[in-house]
Amino acid sequence: MSFPIRSVRRAAAAGAALIAGLALTAGCGGDSGEPAGTQGAPAAAAAYPVTLTHKLGTAEIEAAPQRIVALSDADLDALLVLGVQPVGIAESSGEGGITAWAKPLLTGKPAVLTAGDTGFDIEKIAALAPDLILAGGDYYVDDEYAKLSKLAPTTAYETTGAFEDPWQTTLKQVGKAVGRTAKADQVIAEVEGKVARAKADHPELAGKQFTLSQMWEAGSIGVLRSDKDAGVKMLNDFGMRLAPGVAALQGDDFAVQLSLEKAGVLDADTTLVYYADKKLQPALEGNTLFKNLASVKRGSYKALSDAQFSSLRTPTPLSVQYIIGNVLPTISEAAKAG
Repeated sequence: MSFPIRSVRRAAAAGAALIAGLALTAGCGGDSGEPAGTQGAPAAAAAYPVTLTHKLGTAEIEAAPQRIVALSDADLDALLVLGVQPVGIAESSGEGGITAWAKPLLTGKPAVLTAGDTGFDIEKIAALAPDLILAGGDYYVDDEYAKLSKLAPTTAYETTGAFEDPWQTTLKQVGKAVGRTAKADQVIAEVEGKVARAKADHPELAGKQFTLSQMWEAGSIGVLRSDKDAGVKMLNDFGMRLAPGVAALQGDDFAVQLSLEKAGVLDADTTLVYYADKKLQPALEGNTLFKNLASVKRGSYKALSDAQFSSLRTPTPLSVQYIIGNVLPTISEAAKAG
């Protein structure tokens, strides 16, 4: 059973004031050699045509796009931090289907698109008359690409698979698509600088083993096992490493579902980080097997809020900054207990 990407439903409003400050570049003027434009307006026609090559094909963008649909948090946040507004977005965690970190930068009311088990409703996307579809971070793009690309130039992942591109890759891709490559590079440098400073500020995380899990149904827990997973990569960036016992788990996906009887694999010299549905959390934390884990006994574990877990699951140039301010201190407490 695959690890449910969009199972986090409502992000907490905590940290919204901090998020307002995340528009470190979104309100800035244009880059050297690029038109400044206005927030919501893509670059001038001089930057086009643009050709984007990715793993599923090629997107030929003939003119500055005016009606952009973003089908993942990674695509949306990249667009927003570059100062461009979408007409359609994928439903995410948070009130109204918009994350706490994206909401302050949205100036309009884009259509919120909900994905089913096999992806998005193509007809609803078509009704938005898009001239660019951003799907670099879309988990369903393998199944959707043929139909989406008939509607408008469509992006997709550039590396090994859906939901595996680093946020930097998606941001560069979006920056090229909207004619703001220099600004994209600027944002990457600034956010990576913040990550480096946060890593230096938290030496207790260096080399610390961790597990990242989610409980969405009674009696079992989904455990991230792949070093290609975005959330795992994010914690790696702060100096942590995936627990060997979890990394050795076999599976075709980036996570495996384990019964609580096998929860022992989460233990060892480990900081246990998890999210549990609020209705299930008491049962998990009251479970004898869970309580007897060495990491739990020594207090080296933390239950994440909806927003905290969501930010880790999908690192973006906006959510990474939320992680630094709102997630890293929580994980640090667990690491220090170990």
